[in-house]
Amino acid sequence: MSGIKKDFVFVCFLLLLVSPVSSLQTGYSVDGFSESDMVKDSKAPVPLDFWQVSPVVLIAVLLTIISPSLVIVSEILLAGLGIASLNFRRVEKRTVLDNEMRGKIYSFIVENPGVCFTDIEKGMSVNRGTLEYHLGILKREHRIAVLTKKRRGFYFENSGKYSACEMEIYSALRNDTGYAICDYLMDCPGACREDIVSFAKMTCSTVSWHMKRLLDSGAVFTIKDGRIVSYYLSRAAKQVIGEVSNGTDN
Repeated sequence: MSGIKKDFVFVCFLLLLVSPVSSLQTGYSVDGFSESDMVKDSKAPVPLDFWQVSPVVLIAVLLTIISPSLVIVSEILLAGLGIASLNFRRVEKRTVLDNEMRGKIYSFIVENPGVCFTDIEKGMSVNRGTLEYHLGILKREHRIAVLTKKRRGFYFENSGKYSACEMEIYSALRNDTGYAICDYLMDCPGACREDIVSFAKMTCSTVSWHMKRLLDSGAVFTIKDGRIVSYYLSRAAKQVIGEVSNGTDN
C-alpha cells in the first residue's frame, strides 16, 4: 500500500509541474531581457486556493483515488514522453542546413535554378518520401522558393536573386526542346516558325506548342510583318541563357 501512496505522490507532483495554474492576479506582462534588469529579492511561493488548481490536476487526483492502477499507466506515459523529448530537436532556420542530405538538396537547387522535383530525385538518387520531407522543411524555413505551374513545382534558392520573370523563364528552359529553341533564337533572331520547324525537326503543331509555352513564360516575343511572324528572345531570356552557358547552372 505504501508503494501506491508513493506513486500517487509522484504523479501528483509531475502533474503540478506540467499543468498550468492561475495565480491571484489574472493579468501578467512579459518584458524583454536586458543585462541591467537583474533579479531583486526572491519571494516565497504564494499558496493557491482549491479553486485555483488546474482542472487537469483535480481530475488526475480523482482518477488516481478511484483506480490506483492508473498510477502505473501514468508513469509509463510520462516516461515515454521524456524519452521522446530527449530525441527531439527542433529544426530552426539557422540549423536547417546542418542535416547532410538537406544541405545537399539545397546545394543542388542553388546550382540548378528552376529544377523540378523529378530532376532532383533522379539527379541525387534520393528516395521520393525523403525528398518531399526535406523540401518541405526548406520551404517552411524560407530557404527555397517554389514556382508552381500546372501542378508541377520548380525550385529556386530563396535569396531574392531571381525575379518572378526570371523564374518563369528558368522553368520554361528546363524543357530540353525549349532551351534548344531559345539557344537557336540567340544565334538567329527573327526566325519564323518554318525556320524553327526545320531546325528542331518537329511537326508544326509541336513547334507551335513549344513557342506558346515560351511566349507565356516571357522568354520569347514576336514581331508580326503581314502574315510573317518572327520570334525574338527577350532581354531576360538572353541573360538567363548567358548564365547557363557560363556554367552558373550545372
